[in-house]
Amino acid sequence: MKVKEIAEALEKYTIEKSNFDEKRNYISMSHSHLSVEELIEQYTKGFEKTKDICLKCYKGYQMEEDMISRLNAVFKEKITNGGEIEVFAGIVKGHPDFRFENNPADLKSVLMDDWIPKEKVPYKVYCQMQSYMMYSNRDRGLVIYESRETGIIKAFDLFSNNKLQKEIHNKFREVVKKLNG
Repeated sequence: MKVKEIAEALEKYTIEKSNFDEKRNYISMSHSHLSVEELIEQYTKGFEKTKDICLKCYKGYQMEEDMISRLNAVFKEKITNGGEIEVFAGIVKGHPDFRFENNPADLKSVLMDDWIPKEKVPYKVYCQMQSYMMYSNRDRGLVIYESRETGIIKAFDLFSNNKLQKEIHNKFREVVKKLNG
Protein backbone atom coordinates (compact mmCIF):
# COMPACT_ATOMS: atom_id res chain seq x y z
CA MET A 1 0.00 0.00 0.00
CA LYS A 2 1.29 3.45 -0.89
CA VAL A 3 1.70 6.12 1.78
CA LYS A 4 -0.80 8.36 -0.02
CA GLU A 5 -3.39 5.58 0.14
CA ILE A 6 -2.89 5.24 3.90
CA ALA A 7 -3.67 8.93 4.44
CA GLU A 8 -6.62 8.80 2.05
CA ALA A 9 -8.07 5.73 3.81
CA LEU A 10 -7.72 7.40 7.22
CA GLU A 11 -9.34 10.60 5.99
CA LYS A 12 -12.20 8.66 4.40
CA TYR A 13 -12.81 6.77 7.65
CA THR A 14 -12.64 10.01 9.67
CA ILE A 15 -15.15 11.70 7.37
CA GLU A 16 -17.54 8.74 7.71
CA LYS A 17 -17.26 8.90 11.52
CA SER A 18 -17.41 12.72 11.78
CA ASN A 19 -21.05 12.90 12.95
CA PHE A 20 -21.59 15.81 10.57
CA ASP A 21 -25.30 16.45 9.99
CA GLU A 22 -26.17 17.55 6.48
CA LYS A 23 -29.77 18.10 7.55
CA ARG A 24 -31.56 18.29 10.87
CA ASN A 25 -35.22 17.89 11.64
CA TYR A 26 -35.09 20.79 14.08
CA ILE A 27 -33.84 24.35 14.43
CA SER A 28 -30.64 24.41 16.48
CA MET A 29 -30.29 26.79 19.43
CA SER A 30 -26.62 27.06 18.51
CA HIS A 31 -27.73 29.11 15.50
CA SER A 32 -29.97 31.50 17.45
CA HIS A 33 -27.80 34.43 16.30
CA LEU A 34 -29.05 34.00 12.73
CA SER A 35 -32.04 35.77 11.18
CA VAL A 36 -35.46 34.17 10.81
CA GLU A 37 -34.82 33.69 7.08
CA GLU A 38 -31.41 32.06 7.64
CA LEU A 39 -32.84 29.67 10.23
CA ILE A 40 -35.63 28.64 7.86
CA GLU A 41 -33.13 28.15 5.02
CA GLN A 42 -30.92 25.93 7.18
CA TYR A 43 -33.95 23.90 8.24
CA THR A 44 -35.23 23.41 4.70
CA LYS A 45 -31.95 23.13 2.75
CA GLY A 46 -29.53 21.71 5.32
CA PHE A 47 -25.77 22.18 5.40
CA GLU A 48 -23.04 21.74 2.81
CA LYS A 49 -20.89 18.68 3.47
CA THR A 50 -17.23 19.07 2.53
CA LYS A 51 -14.12 17.13 3.42
CA ASP A 52 -12.71 20.02 5.45
CA ILE A 53 -15.93 20.55 7.40
CA CYS A 54 -16.18 16.86 8.26
CA LEU A 55 -12.56 16.68 9.41
CA LYS A 56 -13.03 19.77 11.61
CA CYS A 57 -16.27 18.31 12.97
CA TYR A 58 -14.51 15.06 13.90
CA LYS A 59 -11.67 16.98 15.59
CA GLY A 60 -14.15 19.09 17.54
CA TYR A 61 -16.01 16.05 18.86
CA GLN A 62 -12.70 14.37 19.69
CA MET A 63 -11.53 17.36 21.72
CA GLU A 64 -14.94 17.66 23.38
CA GLU A 65 -14.82 14.03 24.51
CA ASP A 66 -11.32 14.52 25.92
CA MET A 67 -12.28 17.71 27.78
CA ILE A 68 -15.39 16.07 29.27
CA SER A 69 -13.12 13.30 30.57
CA ARG A 70 -10.81 15.87 32.19
CA LEU A 71 -13.75 17.82 33.63
CA ASN A 72 -15.10 14.64 35.19
CA ALA A 73 -11.68 13.85 36.68
CA VAL A 74 -11.32 17.32 38.24
CA PHE A 75 -14.94 18.30 39.03
CA LYS A 76 -16.70 14.91 39.15
CA GLU A 77 -19.51 15.92 41.54
CA LYS A 78 -20.26 19.14 39.62
CA ILE A 79 -20.45 17.68 36.08
CA THR A 80 -23.55 16.10 34.55
CA ASN A 81 -24.65 15.27 31.04
CA GLY A 82 -25.75 18.27 28.99
CA GLY A 83 -28.92 16.58 27.84
CA GLU A 84 -31.30 17.92 25.25
CA ILE A 85 -33.35 21.09 25.53
CA GLU A 86 -36.51 20.98 23.46
CA VAL A 87 -39.11 23.71 22.88
CA PHE A 88 -41.89 24.47 20.40
CA ALA A 89 -42.90 20.79 20.26
CA GLY A 90 -39.36 19.73 19.35
CA ILE A 91 -38.94 22.08 16.40
CA VAL A 92 -36.25 23.98 18.35
CA LYS A 93 -33.57 22.02 20.21
CA GLY A 94 -30.32 22.61 22.00
CA HIS A 95 -27.59 20.26 23.16
CA PRO A 96 -25.26 21.73 25.80
CA ASP A 97 -22.01 19.76 25.92
CA PHE A 98 -22.41 19.26 29.67
CA ARG A 99 -23.81 20.89 32.78
CA PHE A 100 -21.68 22.45 35.49
CA GLU A 101 -23.54 22.72 38.81
CA ASN A 102 -26.66 22.05 36.70
CA ASN A 103 -26.01 25.13 34.53
CA PRO A 104 -25.69 24.64 30.76
CA ALA A 105 -22.10 24.62 29.56
CA ASP A 106 -20.36 24.36 26.22
CA LEU A 107 -16.87 23.61 24.95
CA LYS A 108 -15.12 25.41 22.13
CA SER A 109 -11.81 24.40 20.60
CA VAL A 110 -9.86 26.86 18.48
CA LEU A 111 -6.85 26.41 16.25
CA MET A 112 -4.62 29.06 17.79
CA ASP A 113 -4.11 30.73 21.17
CA ASP A 114 -4.93 34.11 19.62
CA TRP A 115 -8.39 32.88 18.68
CA ILE A 116 -9.43 32.44 22.30
CA PRO A 117 -11.63 35.43 23.18
CA LYS A 118 -9.97 37.98 25.43
CA GLU A 119 -12.85 39.51 27.39
CA LYS A 120 -16.14 38.07 26.15
CA VAL A 121 -17.35 35.25 23.95
CA PRO A 122 -18.39 35.97 20.35
CA TYR A 123 -22.01 37.03 19.76
CA LYS A 124 -22.85 33.67 18.17
CA VAL A 125 -21.74 31.78 21.28
CA TYR A 126 -23.37 34.34 23.56
CA CYS A 127 -26.74 33.85 21.81
CA GLN A 128 -26.36 30.06 21.91
CA MET A 129 -25.76 30.17 25.67
CA GLN A 130 -28.61 32.63 26.23
CA SER A 131 -30.89 30.12 24.48
CA TYR A 132 -29.62 27.28 26.66
CA MET A 133 -30.04 29.30 29.85
CA MET A 134 -33.50 30.60 28.94
CA TYR A 135 -34.98 27.23 28.02
CA SER A 136 -33.26 25.49 30.97
CA ASN A 137 -34.58 28.11 33.39
CA ARG A 138 -31.03 28.86 34.55
CA ASP A 139 -29.48 32.27 35.17
CA ARG A 140 -25.91 31.17 34.60
CA GLY A 141 -23.89 29.36 31.94
CA LEU A 142 -20.31 28.37 31.31
CA VAL A 143 -18.18 28.28 28.15
CA ILE A 144 -14.70 26.75 28.11
CA TYR A 145 -12.26 27.43 25.28
CA GLU A 146 -9.20 25.32 24.54
CA SER A 147 -6.46 26.11 22.04
CA ARG A 148 -5.12 23.30 19.86
CA GLU A 149 -1.89 25.29 19.48
CA THR A 150 -0.67 25.07 23.09
CA GLY A 151 -3.57 23.59 25.04
CA ILE A 152 -4.27 26.73 27.07
CA ILE A 153 -7.77 26.89 28.52
CA LYS A 154 -9.99 29.85 29.35
CA ALA A 155 -13.42 29.74 30.99
CA PHE A 156 -16.20 32.32 30.66
CA ASP A 157 -18.99 32.74 33.19
CA LEU A 158 -22.17 33.98 31.50
CA PHE A 159 -25.35 35.36 33.01
CA SER A 160 -28.91 35.73 31.73
CA ASN A 161 -29.65 38.64 29.44
CA ASN A 162 -33.44 38.86 29.62
CA LYS A 163 -33.74 41.34 26.76
CA LEU A 164 -31.74 39.18 24.36
CA GLN A 165 -33.51 36.03 25.54
CA LYS A 166 -36.86 37.62 24.74
CA GLU A 167 -35.60 38.54 21.24
CA ILE A 168 -34.36 34.98 20.66
CA HIS A 169 -37.65 33.50 21.88
CA ASN A 170 -39.65 35.78 19.58
CA LYS A 171 -37.38 34.87 16.67
CA PHE A 172 -37.85 31.13 17.27
CA ARG A 173 -41.60 31.65 17.62
CA GLU A 174 -41.67 33.45 14.26
CA VAL A 175 -39.63 30.68 12.61
CA VAL A 176 -41.96 28.00 13.95
CA LYS A 177 -45.02 29.98 12.85
CA LYS A 178 -43.64 30.33 9.31
CA LEU A 179 -42.64 26.66 9.13
CA ASN A 180 -46.11 25.58 10.26
CA GLY A 181 -47.69 27.76 7.60
